[in-house]
Amino acid sequence: MSTHDQERVLPNQRRVVVIGGGLSGITAAIALKRDLNFHNFTIYDRADALGGTWKYNVYPGCRSDVATHFYSLSTDLNPDWEESHVLQPQLLAYWQGLADKYHLSSHVQPNSDVTEVAWDDEHQLYHLTIRDVRSGEVRTDEAHVVVSALGALDVLSYPPELDGVVKTFKGKQFHSARWDDSVELHGKRVAVVGNGCSATQLIPYIVKDPSTHVVSFCRQPKWIAPAANFKYSNFSRWLFRNVPFWTRLYRWILYFQLEMIYFYVMGGGQNSMLRRIGEQTLRNYMKSKTPESLHSQIIPTIPLGCQRIILDYGYLESLRARNHELNFDGIAEVTETGFITKKGETFDFDVIIMATGFVVDKYPLNVKGINGKSLQDYHAEHGGPSAYRGISTPGFPNFYMFAGPNTATGHGSACYMTEVNTDYIMQMIKPVVDGNVASFRPSDRATDAWNESLQKRLSTSVWAYCSSWYRVDHDKKILVVWPGTLTEYWWRLREPIWNDFKVVDGERWERTRRGAGMELVLKICAVLMGAASMLLWRAS
Repeated sequence: MSTHDQERVLPNQRRVVVIGGGLSGITAAIALKRDLNFHNFTIYDRADALGGTWKYNVYPGCRSDVATHFYSLSTDLNPDWEESHVLQPQLLAYWQGLADKYHLSSHVQPNSDVTEVAWDDEHQLYHLTIRDVRSGEVRTDEAHVVVSALGALDVLSYPPELDGVVKTFKGKQFHSARWDDSVELHGKRVAVVGNGCSATQLIPYIVKDPSTHVVSFCRQPKWIAPAANFKYSNFSRWLFRNVPFWTRLYRWILYFQLEMIYFYVMGGGQNSMLRRIGEQTLRNYMKSKTPESLHSQIIPTIPLGCQRIILDYGYLESLRARNHELNFDGIAEVTETGFITKKGETFDFDVIIMATGFVVDKYPLNVKGINGKSLQDYHAEHGGPSAYRGISTPGFPNFYMFAGPNTATGHGSACYMTEVNTDYIMQMIKPVVDGNVASFRPSDRATDAWNESLQKRLSTSVWAYCSSWYRVDHDKKILVVWPGTLTEYWWRLREPIWNDFKVVDGERWERTRRGAGMELVLKICAVLMGAASMLLWRAS
């Protein structure tokens, strides 16, 4: 921690640990300093630098599928984005630039893997175990509040039936989220497993080399929409830089466009008329971009919006390339030289790229709450990850999660949801770091009511009608998506419902809070009585 920040840390001041240095961790750290004027915190991250997803994912063509002016913080708008959906290097530079702007480097412990977080009920704090990823050295730390900013795109997914890619295959192999630049693809036979966002972004780049022969192994077809990516003109960027509120107005336009997508695609039941119109529009688009011989393979039969909609950055055109072929037969066996499909066809490869996504239905960190109960045990009891408002969990005081259960959207921005989460978490943290409360934990009653309401809505939503990574084991409980609009999410989390929490050592804070509430009620009554008296006086 810098000398300047050390001077701001008071003796015996409460302490906060943020686990993860991606966009959520950076956003939380900024809010601690800027909104709470709090400096006694540390960010632990496994990587050697901040950046999270945008540091790890460096495959060719990597970018966010959300317009960049909305994939950034509302408090730190950037008028100089070069295009509507920028590539990974610009996104990484933006987030690392924010870390520099807010002087976060002195709070960061890189190459530090937090392996365990255990609650000490007697002392009302967490004990953390941290392993140095380079030396293996283990050290400990303590914190009154722990913020988990690991994100959903953290643990690489390798389907169990394809574990032979790592154990058996003798060629080169790697996951798309850990792209290996040392592997030469020129003149090689390459298998890409998966046809989600990562695969459809990287394939157009690697098939540009006609000497690279690519076979894409796909489980099922995906809905693919035009990316509508474009470069901003110099005049547009001048407006963003120089006209007051122009950038913010543009961001609001993007916001409302995304909300319209919710009503057009995600809203309604399985047989929504608007969704059917959207499906026909995309069928026509996909057919117009691809050879007729592939149409029966690539057009999905699942409802539009049931899975993540893929944006087309040249993927459909790449299906016309002579050095790119699709295979939907399924992989039956991994051999030393490649794959055998379920139809018995043998494929030999030099390189296998696993674009198989991430594990989202199992929380990766060993967290122990009251009486030593683990977070994983709690999730198992509830049929998969479950939390109060997606952020906190009964039995785990002062432990807050970003990208928690049912906090993502099929149409919005992770940055927006992170900002909403951040505002909420800071309201929860403030009484603790101010020394007015020892801990908060949500009640079982409130948590169960929240999740029962969510799952009831999700059971009749578009996400209930297909298998996807939004669900536990791809076909059980829907754990990833929020069932409503971005606006509703903000409204629900605009402030904590304090009565839903169990408070420890917060009697004075409780009295002050209730007194403030009563004072507000009395003020409103006084205004109403004054208005009534004025009306009666005028009437007389």
